[in-house]
Amino acid sequence: MKYQSIRKSLFNKLNFLSFIILIILTSKTYAQFTISGRIEQTDKNKNQFTEVLLLDKDSVIVKNDLTTENGNFALKVNSSGVYTLKIKQLNLFLYNKSFHVNSDLNLGTISIEKTKEIKEVVISGKKKLVERKIDRLVFNVENAIVTTGGDALEVLKITPGVKVQNDNVSIIGKGTVSVMLDDRLIQLKQEDLSNFLKSISSENLKSIEVITTPPAKYDALGNSGIINIKTKTTKKNSWNANVGTNYLQRSRAEGGVFGNFNYNKDKLTISTSLNYRDGARYSTQHDYAYFQDALWYTASPYVVDYKRFGGKLGVDYQITKKWTTGIQYILNTNKLDFYGDVDTPVNSYNNNELLRYLKTYKQTKNKPVFNSINFYNDFKLDSLGRKLTINLDYFNFKNNDEKLYYGNSYIYNPYSEQYFFGNNNNIQKIDNFSGKIDVEFPTAFVNLSFGGKIATSKADNTIKFFNSGLVDNPITNYNLADNPFQYTENIQALYISGNKKINAKWEAQAGLRMEATQTKGSSSTKVTKNDYLKFFPTFYLTYKPNENNSLGFNYSRRIDRPTFNELNPNLYFENPFQSIEGNPFLQPAFIDNIELTHTYKNFDSKIYYSKEANLYGQIAIADPATNDIRFTNENYVNTQRFGLAEGYTFDKFKWWNSNNSLDINYVKSTSFIDVLQKDQEGWSGRFSTNNDFILNKSKTWAFNVNYWYNFAGVDGKFYKAGAMSNLSATIQYLLLDKNLRISLKANDIFRTEKMKQSSIVNNVYQKGIYYNDNQSVQLTVSYKFGNQKIKSVRRSVGNEEERNRTGN
Repeated sequence: MKYQSIRKSLFNKLNFLSFIILIILTSKTYAQFTISGRIEQTDKNKNQFTEVLLLDKDSVIVKNDLTTENGNFALKVNSSGVYTLKIKQLNLFLYNKSFHVNSDLNLGTISIEKTKEIKEVVISGKKKLVERKIDRLVFNVENAIVTTGGDALEVLKITPGVKVQNDNVSIIGKGTVSVMLDDRLIQLKQEDLSNFLKSISSENLKSIEVITTPPAKYDALGNSGIINIKTKTTKKNSWNANVGTNYLQRSRAEGGVFGNFNYNKDKLTISTSLNYRDGARYSTQHDYAYFQDALWYTASPYVVDYKRFGGKLGVDYQITKKWTTGIQYILNTNKLDFYGDVDTPVNSYNNNELLRYLKTYKQTKNKPVFNSINFYNDFKLDSLGRKLTINLDYFNFKNNDEKLYYGNSYIYNPYSEQYFFGNNNNIQKIDNFSGKIDVEFPTAFVNLSFGGKIATSKADNTIKFFNSGLVDNPITNYNLADNPFQYTENIQALYISGNKKINAKWEAQAGLRMEATQTKGSSSTKVTKNDYLKFFPTFYLTYKPNENNSLGFNYSRRIDRPTFNELNPNLYFENPFQSIEGNPFLQPAFIDNIELTHTYKNFDSKIYYSKEANLYGQIAIADPATNDIRFTNENYVNTQRFGLAEGYTFDKFKWWNSNNSLDINYVKSTSFIDVLQKDQEGWSGRFSTNNDFILNKSKTWAFNVNYWYNFAGVDGKFYKAGAMSNLSATIQYLLLDKNLRISLKANDIFRTEKMKQSSIVNNVYQKGIYYNDNQSVQLTVSYKFGNQKIKSVRRSVGNEEERNRTGN
C-alpha cells in the first residue's frame, strides 16, 4: 500500500509537471522572425498548389508551406542568418532568392509571368550506402546490389553493426534487439520474428536504421537498442509499381512472387506491398552432452515445409493543410511443418561401446497469424514546425502449435526395449491495444518533444499435453492434460526530450522517459505479479570542428522484458531425456549503454561500454544423476562489455564502392545461479566487407561480393562460440531502360556459416553444431513501372511512432 501511495503521488506530480511545461511552452514570449510576401502569377494555374520553401545556409529546408488562394505566405524562423526562398509549383521551380534575416522581413509582391522552370544545378548522386546521424547509423538498402531478390532477414545479415546467426537478430558485440517496421515496434519471439522478416521482400525496403542508444520518445524496451526497417514511400507527383518473382535452390527449392504499388495524387497517398513464398529447407543439428559415465550424441536433422504470405496497406489523406490522417494494416501468415528422425547413441568413454540408443520421430506444425492496425492523426500546430501526433494501435497474434514425438529406447548388455510417446498442443492468442501522443515543439532556445503512451496486452494459452516417459509397451491410448496460462501486462509512459544546436560546431540532446509496468501471470498451479516504476535517461553530445570530423558521446538506459513465450510455463519433450519449458517467474533486465563516436571522412569509429544487470536467457541444465537435460529460461548473469568498432567506406572509383567494418569486444560475466561457474570472460569479434562493382559505362551490369567472419569467442551468457563465416556473390543485369532487373546470387559458397557453441552447466560439458541450409543459388526477375506526371501537392507527414510492444 505504501508503494502504491508513493507511485500515485509520483504520477500526480508528473502530470502536474507536464501540465506546467505545456503551459510554459505554449507561450510565445521568445524571439522569432517572420518572412512574408505575396506571389502574383499570370499563368492560368496561378496559385494552384504553389509551395514556398525556406532553406538555411546549408541548403536544408527549415520551413515550407502552401500559399493562400490570394498568393500570400508567411514563414517564421527562430534565429537570424542567411536564408534562401524558393517558390515551387508542382514539380517546377519558379523563383530563387537569398537574403539575410535579422528582423521581420516583407518581400512584397513577387511577380511571376508564367510557370517556367528555373534551371538549377541539381546533384543527382545517390545517398551514401552508410550514413552516421546523431543517434543512429543508416544503411541505405535501395543502393545495395546484394539485397536484390532477398528478404528483410537477408538484408539484416549484411547491415553494418547487425549480426544474424541461426535466424536470431542482434547487434554486434551486444545482446538482443527490438525490431521496428516503419517506426512501429514488432516485438515477436525470435522464431516468429524471423518468419515475419522473411515475408518482407527486400525490393520494398528503403533503409535500415541501427539505433544503439534510442531517444526518449521510443519505448525503453530492447537490450542493445532498436533496428528500424524503413520501407519505400510514395514519391510526390507519381505512381509506381514493382513486380517480380524469384527461385531459390538450397538442398530444397523455394519459389516466390512479390509486388508493391504506390500512388500519390492531390491529398491522397496509397502504399501497398505483397509477398508470397513457398518452399522447404533442410537443417542439421548435432548436440553432444559429456556426462560423467557416457557421451550422449544427438543428431536431429529436420525438414521444414513452409508457405509464407505478407501484405501491407497504407492510406493517408490530407484533410486540411494542417491535418493529415491515415491508416495502416499489416498481415503476415505462415504455415510451417517440421519433421525429422532423431538419433541419439550413447557411448562409453573407455572403448566407445554403444550402451543405449534412442530413435525418435518428431513432427511440429505451426500456423502463426499476425495482424496489425494503426490509425494516426497528424496536426500541424503552426508554421514554426510544431505538431501533434496521435496514434492508436491494435495488434493480434495467434499461433496453433502442435508438437508430436514418439520412438524407441534400446539398452544393450543386457538388451531391452522401451517405448515413448508425447503430444503437446498450445493455442496462443495475444491482443494488444495502445494509444500514444507525441508533441514536437521547437522554441527559440531548444527543440522540444514530449508525450505519453498507454498499452495493455493480454495473452491466453490453451495448453494440452501428454508425455508417457519410458514404458514397456507401445502407447495406443492417451489423454491430454490441460494447463492453461494467462498473462496480462499494462504499461504507462511519459517522456520529454530536448535538442539544442548550441552553435555551428556543438549540438546536444537529452531526454527522460518514465515507464510504469504492471504484470500478472496465472496458470493452474502458479500465480506471478509485478508492479514497478523505472526511469530511462538518454543523452547525446556532438562536436563537429570541421566538415571532415565529427565527435559524439551517447548514453542511454534500457530495459529488456521477457516475451510472452519465455514466460509461458508450457512444457514439452524432445525425447524422454530432453524437455523445454518457459518460466513465469522471469524478471526484466536493465542495461546501461555508453558510446564514444568519431567520424573522419569515410571512417566511422566507435568505443562502447555496456553494463547489463539481471540478464536472462535459455540454458540447458543437465542432471548428471539422471542424464536429463532441461532447457529453461532463467535470470542468471550480470555482464560488462567493452568494445571497439571501426567502419570504412571506400568510394574513390565510380565503378567500385566498398563498405567495411570491424568489431572487437571484451566481456566479463558473473553468474548468480549455482549450476554455472561464477565468472567467465573473453574476447569476440566480427569483420565484414561488402563490395559493389559497376561493370560497364551504361551501368547495366553490376557485381557484388560480400564476406563476413565471426571470430571464435565468448558471448557473455556463458556460451563460447566457434568461428563462422559467409562468402556470397551477386551479379545483376538491367535492361528495358533499366526497368527490368535480373539478378543471380550465390550464398554461403563454401558452406561455412555453421553455428558452433559450447558451455559447462552443472559440471556437464555440452556443445552443439548447427547448419541452417544457407548454401544456395537464387535467381530473381523484377520489373518496375509507373507515371511521374500525376499532379499532386507535397505534404509534411510527422514521424510514425513505433508500434506497441506485444511481448510475444
